[in-house]
Amino acid sequence: MRNIQIAAPGYILMDLMKQDMPGTLQRLAKIGFDGMEFLGFFSHSAKEIKAWCRDAGIAPFSSFVKLSDLTGETSAMTAEDFSPFEASTVMPGKTPESKLEYLCELGCEYAGMLIPFERITPALCEEINKVNELCRSFGLKLQYHNHDNEYLSRTENGYQMDQLLSLMDKSVLFEPDLGWMEIGGCRCEEQIRKYADRIEVVHIKDYERESFDTAKPYVNRPTGYGVMDWKTILPLCETLIAPKWYTTDHDHAMSGDVLGELKLSHDFARQALNQLI
Repeated sequence: MRNIQIAAPGYILMDLMKQDMPGTLQRLAKIGFDGMEFLGFFSHSAKEIKAWCRDAGIAPFSSFVKLSDLTGETSAMTAEDFSPFEASTVMPGKTPESKLEYLCELGCEYAGMLIPFERITPALCEEINKVNELCRSFGLKLQYHNHDNEYLSRTENGYQMDQLLSLMDKSVLFEPDLGWMEIGGCRCEEQIRKYADRIEVVHIKDYERESFDTAKPYVNRPTGYGVMDWKTILPLCETLIAPKWYTTDHDHAMSGDVLGELKLSHDFARQALNQLI
């Protein structure tokens, strides 16, 4: 029987992880999460975090990393140059190589790129390809994680995401955030079929919006509690991809109860996916 692995998302957990990382990991394990996709290490050593993950039974399989960390740009910056978010997400280490060594010591298999929206252009792909080679030399798999911007932006040949992936080396994995795709106006089944061979980790975000219209406002919802057609999407993911990991992505807890909403997401995803195996 296939072992479905579900991860917790780093973004919504940043405040809790900063306040009490070992305790938060224990609470995530109690909910039933198998792994953690990190975002921010808050001055803790890789050895320390790896031990906390081991004690909780949580796999630290991936982390989001600022692209500028992997090109060396942030190494020349001073503390005054960083925004609060940048300061929280900057990787430990003084060089790109030392930052990747940190991820390897932690036990990560993947590195997901954090790229400022204004820099998402075809010209950036050459830089991404160079970073990919560096990651591969450390045994790490680089992933491109989309937001809605790559689908709100169109080209003559389709979405900007299609253009970007065509310019990246095939070994750069695509980590689709299915909720962001649909918020950006793209039905995600199309992209799942097109890029199944480049996908190993899938983010299953949900949202609520009056209609499938990018001009309409939306709100985040726990996975399974919004408008996403999971009855179609999850069987397609299992059939074409069989992802190593699903992340029940969730940017904001509208109720204010982060762990409570993550439990709703986890429990829905676990039940729905277990019914498919």
